[in-house]
Amino acid sequence: MRRLLTVALLMLPALAAGADEASARHLIYLHGRIVQDQQSARPRHPEFGHYELEAILATFRERGFVVTGEIRPKAASLSDSASHVVGQIRSLLASGAPASHVTVLGGSMGAAIALLSAARLHEPAVNFAVLGACLSRSVPVLLTEHGHEPAGRVLSIREKSDETSEPCAAWTGDTGSGASLVVREIVLDTGQRHGFLYRPLPEWVEPVVQWAMIR
Repeated sequence: MRRLLTVALLMLPALAAGADEASARHLIYLHGRIVQDQQSARPRHPEFGHYELEAILATFRERGFVVTGEIRPKAASLSDSASHVVGQIRSLLASGAPASHVTVLGGSMGAAIALLSAARLHEPAVNFAVLGACLSRSVPVLLTEHGHEPAGRVLSIREKSDETSEPCAAWTGDTGSGASLVVREIVLDTGQRHGFLYRPLPEWVEPVVQWAMIR
């Protein structure tokens, strides 16, 4: 009897960990190119000011997410980075996290990595949110170069004054690939150009939180 009780007590932490994993909401944040180039969590752009990586990560942690947001190695390519993200997602799924509780959020170069990850992973229940990307241009390129368009739930947030993504035709979903892709697009008007994604503005943070928590 004592041995059985000991075994039961030893199993409790594992059972609790599994329950926590099933309820936790995970967010993988993929930063912009300037962070990778300067290998700094707070690099400064001459026009847009500081990229506030730590503030962005802290904002989502405060909203209850388990956040991953490491600085990519300077030499890491888009392909290398996407492979790393796919591995992170698969590790979370293998640990018991529901696919619907995993969100990949990418800004600028991070958005390109997120979309490539979505094309490679091809898991329709995983959430993706991209900042500063034009889906009507990016998705056909992925389909041509990699044979797949992204799969999953994709929230695209663009800024009206951002020259890197505008003008951009609205997403029509007419690639004909048959991928399981759910898309919502939001166009902001903050006047901050590409710098809108440098800091955790409520204008884009709130829609991302809602998108990640909807299921």
